[in-house]
Amino acid sequence: MRRVETAHVAVATVAALVALLAGCGDGRSADRAERPLLSVEQEIQIGRAAAPHLERLAGGRIENLAVEAYVRTIGERVARSTPRRELPYRFEVLDTADVRAFALPGGLVYLTRGLLASLKTEAQLAAALAHQLAHINARQVVRSLCGKCGKALLLDAVAAAQLTTAGRDARQRTETLARLAEAIHEHEYDADTEAAADRLGLDYLVAAGYNPSGMVAFLEVPARSAAPAVPAARTTDSGSRAGRIRRIAERKYRGCGGRVADEEYRGEVLDRLGGPVVPAR
Repeated sequence: MRRVETAHVAVATVAALVALLAGCGDGRSADRAERPLLSVEQEIQIGRAAAPHLERLAGGRIENLAVEAYVRTIGERVARSTPRRELPYRFEVLDTADVRAFALPGGLVYLTRGLLASLKTEAQLAAALAHQLAHINARQVVRSLCGKCGKALLLDAVAAAQLTTAGRDARQRTETLARLAEAIHEHEYDADTEAAADRLGLDYLVAAGYNPSGMVAFLEVPARSAAPAVPAARTTDSGSRAGRIRRIAERKYRGCGGRVADEEYRGEVLDRLGGPVVPAR
C-alpha cells in the first residue's frame, strides 16, 4: 500500500514540477494567459494542509462564534461575485492584535482581530475580504510564493499535502507544511501585485452590492494604524494605493451607491470585540 501511495505522490510531484517550471519564472507571467501553476485540487490540498500551521503562527482562531459567523457571511457574499466559484472558500478570524490578512491557496482567507478592530463599516470588511479573494482568483498566491520562496518549497508542499503516512514521513510532512505556513505568514506581495488586487477587489466589492468607498477606506487603514506589523514603507504605499483606487472608483463607478452598514458592523463586530486592540510590542 505504501509503495502505491508513494508512486501516486511521485506522479503528482512530477506534474507539478512541469507546471511550475513553465510558469514560475519572471514576473511577466501575470500579464498573459497561461496554464495554472497548480491544479485546483493541488491548491486546495496545500491550503488545507498548511492552514493549521499558519493558525498556530498567528495566535490561533478567535473564540467568538458570532464574529466568525458574521465574517463568514460577508465573505461568502463577496465570493459569489468572483469567477472561481469552484473553490471551497473559507473565512476565519485569527486571535492577534496585528493588523494583517492572509490568503492561502485553494480559497482560505484569514483576517486578524486587529484588522477587524481597525475597520468601521461592513463595506470596509467586505473590501478587506474582496482584496484577499482577488489574490486567490488571479492566482497570485501561488505565483507570488513561487517567485519569492522558490519552486522547491512548493513542490515539497504538493507532495507533503498528499501524504498520509506515519513515522518519519509524517515528521517530514509536518516540517514542510510548517515551512510553507511560515513563508505565507512572512510574505508580502510586490507593489504591482497589490495594485492589481486592489483594482480587482474593487470590482468584486461593487458586484457584491457594496459602496466602492469601502475599498478606499480599507486601504487607508494601515495609515491610521501604529501596529508594528505595518512597516513605514507599506504605510506610505497604502496611502498612494487608496488615492489610486479613489480615482478609479470615481471614474468607473461614479454615482454608484451600495451598502455601507456602519451600525451593523459596530453591533456585530466592534461591540463584540470589546475594548481597543493593542498590538503586542
